[in-house]
Amino acid sequence: MPRGRGRAPHRYGPRRDGRRGHARRAARGGCLGGHHLGRREVTRRTRTGLPAGTFLLVATRFLVYLGVQAAYFIGIIGTLTYEVGASTWALAGAVGFFNLFIIFGNAAGGTLLDVRGPRLHAAVTLAVAVATSVLFQLAPPDVANVLAMSCAFGFATGLGFAFLSAYPAYLTDDADELKRVNALLAVVSNVAVVVGPAVGGLIATVLPAQRVFLAAAVFSAAAALPAYLLVERVLRVRAARVRSRVLDASEPMPDAPGANAPGAAASDDPGATAPSAAAPEPAPDAPSATFADSVRTVFTVPSLALLFGVGVLAYTGYGAFDPLESLFYRDVLHVGISWMGWLSSAAGAGSVIGSLLAIRVPRAHVNVLTLILLIALQGVGCLLYVGTPYVACALAGQMVLGCAFGMVTPLQNTLVQMHAPIEVLGRVNSVMNAGFNGAGALPLFAAPALAAIFGVQGVLVGASLVVLAVPLVYLVVRRRTVARIVAEERKRGQEG
Repeated sequence: MPRGRGRAPHRYGPRRDGRRGHARRAARGGCLGGHHLGRREVTRRTRTGLPAGTFLLVATRFLVYLGVQAAYFIGIIGTLTYEVGASTWALAGAVGFFNLFIIFGNAAGGTLLDVRGPRLHAAVTLAVAVATSVLFQLAPPDVANVLAMSCAFGFATGLGFAFLSAYPAYLTDDADELKRVNALLAVVSNVAVVVGPAVGGLIATVLPAQRVFLAAAVFSAAAALPAYLLVERVLRVRAARVRSRVLDASEPMPDAPGANAPGAAASDDPGATAPSAAAPEPAPDAPSATFADSVRTVFTVPSLALLFGVGVLAYTGYGAFDPLESLFYRDVLHVGISWMGWLSSAAGAGSVIGSLLAIRVPRAHVNVLTLILLIALQGVGCLLYVGTPYVACALAGQMVLGCAFGMVTPLQNTLVQMHAPIEVLGRVNSVMNAGFNGAGALPLFAAPALAAIFGVQGVLVGASLVVLAVPLVYLVVRRRTVARIVAEERKRGQEG
């Protein structure tokens, strides 16, 4: 399977006073401080329909995630299943530790991004990814070492999640542009799901499965150049936003006098000034909000709370897959280790198709209702994937599941970025991802015991039914809340 609004207090809720519009015009090179971005970059935005810096972000995400996809499933799960001959409890432990440390890495990465900025976040993320992958080559492949690598690699993976979930909002705050950027990121992420396992499968056919982590190290190192250029672009856009917010805070009219009055204090970002007489709200990278503020934001903003709730409940069903999936390949489908790569690549191909379809979703349908229905479609794909002992059906199920997953990911990220304030966006995403990864903990460790009673395939079919039923039940039970949030999202889309 593919891998891993109502009103709120003004400080933490979505802005309603139009300043995001001013910031958007400034970032596009409008009258509020955007002239420093330059004619060339404005022309590029107009020609592509994407904010400048998008392709640098795409390249960074692709290379980092390509390494994850090449290494995780074969390098950890495959090593335990085929080379070490580990028990289902060891497999459950590897997946559990991986998910737990993704949560830790995600929290650390989100906080690092919000408090210290994108430059340090990118540098630490890539350095940790390379270091963990290289160090694993020095350890013999036994259960203890593979479990340790699962922890380290999970932490490195969690650190890099912000490239997908938070960085788009540093490039633009326009809902339509966010949708396109997130869809494009999903496309390349799912291309990585196709290419990565295939690369891992090729390596595993001629070398020990442990060596797939060398590919992860190489791809992460290659991401350093686009990441460096991306950070420079983000800092320039952030400076334009700070400048426009300062000007808007001092005078409501863009060309009113006093915007550049003497006595202004210099900001940490280049090109930004702040009036000494005014105290504008924190800049997008302000460290004043705490992680507790981010948790409070998730549970007090109705749209974020709904996204969190339906996601956590649906991901509970996925918790049974990871410790049993490789056993399903070996004992039900009767295929070798390389098929772990080929079937994952099929899911990736479906995800590419889904991501391309996500780009075409009309703005009126960029809402939580569409997301809930797509999560239910994932359940249909899961049933087709594990419901028979035939490889052809598993292949088709992976394609359907991947297609749904490819549409869900960019839509979910877009909705979170729309509803969460950028001051705490990195940490809000950490809270959301912690819930999604933590949701599978109970079925993860219950799966081996259940498999002893109902069999591997029986447990996977039951888990698929959970993925299908949860969003549909949630939609019925919370229909009024869903309808209200959808109406607000459509209104926001019409307002632009």
